[in-house]
Amino acid sequence: MRCVRLALAAAILGPATAAQATTFIIYIEPMTLDRYLRVIDTPGPDRVLMCMAPPAVGGCTDVTAKALH
Repeated sequence: MRCVRLALAAAILGPATAAQATTFIIYIEPMTLDRYLRVIDTPGPDRVLMCMAPPAVGGCTDVTAKALH
């Protein structure tokens, strides 16, 4: 599962060269495991969050790729 998260983060943030930061929220439906994506322009660094779809009450997991230096 961790590899899937990292692959999603790399695929989303890899080609991103936008002037402003963006937050991607990947919602997962707990019963069917269907996924859908919301993109929000926010101040600060680019982030990728994986959350359970509403009405689930779970916290979000930050799956943002770490910078390679």
